[in-house]
Amino acid sequence: MRADKVDHFGISFHRTFALRRAALWEVIQALMEGNTISSDNLRRSTNLGTIQVEAYRRYVYRSGLIDEDGQFTIFGNIVSSKDSSLSTLTTQWLMHYHLSAPHGPGPWFWHYLVTRVLRVGQQITPRDLAEKIAQALRDREGKQLRERTIRSAATVFIGSYAKTEGLHQLRLLRKVGSGQFAVTQPEPVPVWAFAYALVDYWTHQWGDRATVNLSDLFEPGSLPSIFLLDAPMVENLLVALRQENLIDLYRVAPPYQLVRKWGPDAPRSILERAYAIH
Repeated sequence: MRADKVDHFGISFHRTFALRRAALWEVIQALMEGNTISSDNLRRSTNLGTIQVEAYRRYVYRSGLIDEDGQFTIFGNIVSSKDSSLSTLTTQWLMHYHLSAPHGPGPWFWHYLVTRVLRVGQQITPRDLAEKIAQALRDREGKQLRERTIRSAATVFIGSYAKTEGLHQLRLLRKVGSGQFAVTQPEPVPVWAFAYALVDYWTHQWGDRATVNLSDLFEPGSLPSIFLLDAPMVENLLVALRQENLIDLYRVAPPYQLVRKWGPDAPRSILERAYAIH
């Protein structure tokens, strides 16, 4: 999967196919049966076409279910045994998280659209998002890609959330007219899904630090913006995690501090807790 990380921040990784959970599950099943992630093996062991195989094996990686070597991640292991339809809010929110996290494995444009462009209450079209991507690429890297490539990325992004077979359970996008979609207040992220994302985000952004400024959590493009959370929503989630002894909050005097209290096995134990609820 390493070669997939090139390609202008993964802007055409999808091969024009929106995320479709049933197709991802075919890839997951093939891996569970001992097949490797190679295109040849997946063509033989799934009902996916040649280009679909290329797209959906990348989606499985970009959604955080497998690693660069095609092996199940902790998240992928638990999902493969607990949620065969990839339909629970926890699964779909965490797929969304991995697609949207600033450190990957999702593509750069996905993170950009989710955290910098989408705003609850606005209406969007694929053309709107394509223009935003094109401008961001020019500003960021001085790159100018074919309009067709960028428009395809925007269309696929919208379809992945608006179509029933994608991440529709999140209720993030709703079709309101011909080619127009509303950004709606999504379904609340479950507290244990947020906990897993916080641990992963902390690991990649702050490493082994035990304490960070609480304000760092609200930097542009950070964790709350991935889940479209406002400050009161984040506060409620943090209070719940403090009650579970995963974090602490120091608010004696500014700058207020967020303190990690979880151990090295936190990702697995948190996911096990999350899926025990379902």
